[in-house]
Amino acid sequence: MDQCVEPKLSVIVPTYNRSDYVRQCLRSLRACGVADLEIIVADDGSTDDTEIVVAQTDPTARYFRQANTGTPATARNRGFELSRGRYVAFLDCDDEWIPDAPVRAVELLDRYPEVDALFAEARMGNPAEGYRSWIEMAGQSTFFELPCRRPEADFRILERVPFFRRMAERNPVFIGAVAMRREAFARCGGFDPGLRGAADWELWLRMASRLTFGYLHKPLAVYTRHLDNMSSDEEGMSREFCMALQRVRTRCADLAPAERAWVADRLRHHLFGYAYRAYDRDDYSEARRRFAELIRTCGLDRQGVLHWLLSALPFGLTGSVRRLKWRLSSGKV
Repeated sequence: MDQCVEPKLSVIVPTYNRSDYVRQCLRSLRACGVADLEIIVADDGSTDDTEIVVAQTDPTARYFRQANTGTPATARNRGFELSRGRYVAFLDCDDEWIPDAPVRAVELLDRYPEVDALFAEARMGNPAEGYRSWIEMAGQSTFFELPCRRPEADFRILERVPFFRRMAERNPVFIGAVAMRREAFARCGGFDPGLRGAADWELWLRMASRLTFGYLHKPLAVYTRHLDNMSSDEEGMSREFCMALQRVRTRCADLAPAERAWVADRLRHHLFGYAYRAYDRDDYSEARRRFAELIRTCGLDRQGVLHWLLSALPFGLTGSVRRLKWRLSSGKV
């Protein structure tokens, strides 16, 4: 590609010590159908042969390596700074694009300038168990009931407030199936380097609070589940969901009161769930600390106060109360 010509679409691929995944990812990108696609591999300090693999697999891809930061957000943000495309996308190195769907996404962004960011369906799974709809696997049937305008059979332009509320409740957007205008990404400040697994959700929330999303009902990306996925760390993800919502409350100063209350309610929900994880594994000192954080952040939550008190009881007494509660709920008293 001529370095003086602005590409239509830039895709940033963050990676760290995953050269085997990078090879297949790059192959899928070059086969996606976008003729003037700019590929930027953002290496967060790999010590394997990633640079060699990139050069051998796709010599036209732009590669840079930075000192390891431990978070994909910094690599993604730096990759965006180096990109030149009218539209930008982010694809993790262990995921792939599906041919032709990216072309359709670009066509829709060209055709509907009121749409700031477009996300598409994705396929989620693994070769052994097969692949299913990303949205359906997350129980997102409610998503398809959101108010929208449907200018084309496979494309919806979503109403901002209902979509923001749905996003705060459950994320329907897979990062690898998103294409957005570069000014939309820049306006919202990029990914938060303080987050890992929930950095994309936090960015989508900030964007959805002020920008317009479109949805393409066509699979654009493949998300392959494996043991190295960040989402497999349920404890860490639970903590990050809380952090993400706290950041949204702080950074989205122009939220309407009703949407701010909605976010506060979701934050309360996630803080309680994070605290209850410690309580459920009998780590009462940690549970007490987490329930105290819930109370400080959200006020005197009845369930939070009750479980903080239970966590403060001597270990044996707490266990007895929990066993009694279980017997009462199961009708065995």
